[in-house]
Amino acid sequence: MDGVDIQWVHIDSDGNPDPTTSVLAAAQMVAGYGIVFKPALTSRHTQGLAIDMSITWQGNLSIRNAVGDLVVITSSPRNGSNSDLWSAGVTYGVIKLATDPPHWSSDGH
Repeated sequence: MDGVDIQWVHIDSDGNPDPTTSVLAAAQMVAGYGIVFKPALTSRHTQGLAIDMSITWQGNLSIRNAVGDLVVITSSPRNGSNSDLWSAGVTYGVIKLATDPPHWSSDGH
């Protein structure tokens, strides 16, 4: 993809493509970025309809839902896996993808 500065093909000392090193580097990127699903050039993220974010809090969380009602979340876990937080998100049209911890989107995908 133009504008993405990633060295996909690594070269050995003789100037030839080195598939082993290239695959190792790609695996290191997957681990380093915590990639859960196969990357795609077209996705809810690239469409501006999804975000990956880590959410944590201590104690009770007091937030307003989309209609302005105060929601106090006292349940655990105190992170993005909390189903009460998911319910508050739905009021804004944001749906949590349970199988991808940081992922929230317009349709859950």
